[in-house]
Amino acid sequence: MTNRRSILGIWVIERDTGRNLVARAYEDTSVDMDLIAPFLSATHTFIDHASNEALKTIDTENSRYVWVGNEHLLLVMIVSKAARIGHMRFLLDYALEEFMKRVAPEGKDLGEILDKWHGRPDQFASFGEFLDELVSQYEVTDESLLTGKSMDCLEVHNHIFRNLMRAKMDKKTRTQLVKKIKQELRLLSEQYPFLAGIPVDGAGIEVLEIDVINQEIPYKTLREALERLFKAVAQCVRETINKRTYQAALLNHVMPYVKEDLRRMQTYAILDDVVRYLF
Repeated sequence: MTNRRSILGIWVIERDTGRNLVARAYEDTSVDMDLIAPFLSATHTFIDHASNEALKTIDTENSRYVWVGNEHLLLVMIVSKAARIGHMRFLLDYALEEFMKRVAPEGKDLGEILDKWHGRPDQFASFGEFLDELVSQYEVTDESLLTGKSMDCLEVHNHIFRNLMRAKMDKKTRTQLVKKIKQELRLLSEQYPFLAGIPVDGAGIEVLEIDVINQEIPYKTLREALERLFKAVAQCVRETINKRTYQAALLNHVMPYVKEDLRRMQTYAILDDVVRYLF
């Protein structure tokens, strides 16, 4: 997998004027972060008026621009072509929500705040630091944060695998299902050796047994392996039990957990896998 960052930069732009409130660059880029802000605002306004459609993404040769906004602001992120757009937009929505809480809490009008802003870059500096922290939680960063991200991913997948295996089936069917999953795990462990030897039984797959610290497993490699395992397990369960039983397992066991842990799954892009592989 590439070591290139997914998130290359973020802008917070005043929608009407194109003034740049916050600009953050996370990788060397030929883009002038300050000069391009008015252009991004003007492009959004042009598309909005000319086609009566909302601008959401623009592709260049090597990267992609992703937009979200409200009445007063545009948040634009420049990302690599490999980044998951749905997840990038979630991060931007989350950042926009946080900006409103911090800068214009209930009872304050953001329009009035921006009218009184004279372009001092330090006024929104603390929000720039928040963006730095948000991005660092997504990208591969220092060891302690990386370990926390890895453990979160392992825990979420462990819950999902166990809840999938709560589907009603007789002993013979469950034995057959475990056999299929073990076979898929053996195949995956050829590419991801840290998957070898993970306990698998009628209750689920104990991915929490993966030792991310001592084996020094890169976070993105772990995520890739868990995603492929998730896809394989979902397919095995779907093929082994009947459609009605499978749907009942999703409704009664998997989705209540997903709803309970929704924020964490969105933060680490696991919700994408739930939608893609379970439904």
